[in-house]
Amino acid sequence: MRTPQFTLEDVLKSFALKKVLSKAELLQACGCSPMTAWRLLHKEGYFTSYNYNAKYYTLATIPQFDDDGLWAYQDIRFSKWGTLPQTMVVLIERSPGGMTAHELAELLHVRNVRPLLTQLTLKQRLWREALGGAFVYLAVEQSQHGQQLQRRAEGVLRPPLLPLPEPQQIIALLVEMIRHPQQTPRQWARRLVRRNIRLGTQDIRTVMEHYHLAAKKGLLSS
Repeated sequence: MRTPQFTLEDVLKSFALKKVLSKAELLQACGCSPMTAWRLLHKEGYFTSYNYNAKYYTLATIPQFDDDGLWAYQDIRFSKWGTLPQTMVVLIERSPGGMTAHELAELLHVRNVRPLLTQLTLKQRLWREALGGAFVYLAVEQSQHGQQLQRRAEGVLRPPLLPLPEPQQIIALLVEMIRHPQQTPRQWARRLVRRNIRLGTQDIRTVMEHYHLAAKKGLLSS
């Protein structure tokens, strides 16, 4: 009896039904061995979740990463930078004024990042400074973390978000986003005006950032 031949198309069909699959779900859907599944995944390209102990998988073409390189499917989170440690290093290196453990945990939606931050510091992948009763984690390169410390002292951190609109306005906006997911903030704003709901494009971006709403390609360019 011939051994069944599983193809990349089998894997793509599995992810077409559900954007994110656990290892067990993937193997059950494809009906193949782990080695075959990973060979096909490598051919297409994939990401593993940085939470849930890298239990979940998604194809490289599926995530719509935000400006920080992060994407969430329900409460399962992915990073275009790779693993959680690597993502932490990249985010801290890219931050204007370094990051505290609390700031990083809020951004990543991970409860406790301190043990990993300590390990990364000991491995000299991050620099740490005590400021104001808390540790600030910075890039290792001396001139870069010096600039980060200066910016933090000057208060130049992540740009603050504007106040959120009224709850009724947010609900109306979410309805428009669900009905017309391919449109831009400017187009949603025009639709809302017809209903006497006035939200600017910056208001819409603020709502999206606050609720970590995934953006379609080019969504924030208008």
